[in-house]
Amino acid sequence: MKAAIKQAFFLLSGFLLCGLSPAVLSQTVDDPALLRAIQSRLAADTVIRGDFTQTRQLAGVKKPLTANGVFTVEKTRGVLWRTLTPFPQTTRITQGEILQKDGDRVLMNLRADQEPAINAISRVLFSLFAGDIPALSEYFHYRGQLDGDNGWQLHFTPRLDALRAVIGSLSMEGDHVARRVTLTSAAGDITRITFSNVVTAAALTADERAQFE
Repeated sequence: MKAAIKQAFFLLSGFLLCGLSPAVLSQTVDDPALLRAIQSRLAADTVIRGDFTQTRQLAGVKKPLTANGVFTVEKTRGVLWRTLTPFPQTTRITQGEILQKDGDRVLMNLRADQEPAINAISRVLFSLFAGDIPALSEYFHYRGQLDGDNGWQLHFTPRLDALRAVIGSLSMEGDHVARRVTLTSAAGDITRITFSNVVTAAALTADERAQFE
């Protein structure tokens, strides 16, 4: 299970920005009322689209790795994560599967029916992008706070030993959508992502639907 988790997060290790300091967050841990309040601020639309900038800082390496691209979330189907630079690549995350392609060439296909650990990983990643905060609470302890009329912050630490072997902490902040996420690995690597030009919609385009087939 640990090997599959490491492989999945190495592939996707890049969702995030601005690690949130625990000192500025509520000291109440696992507060369902906080999750309900944050969930009420999130957009109700099924589809979320936008651009991302992803930076990965490896422990002991001075120069960070940076990538840019576009993403589409369909809250009942999954996530399309399309890196444009430095190398074109598409990752599709659905419930129970993580598929990475370079054009029509499949680079990796991790399926829950072949490796049970992928079910948990795909659910965590899917929930992260879809803004399904309650689902994330199944796998992480959390604390956070509301900011003003629309903003919020959350800081997560893994509940499961298998996740703790890979993830040190996970942080998010946003308003009606997630704006920044930070993943710190157990080894000290930090992956930061900022989302920009984010819009929501009621349905996928025909091209987007085809990519989920």
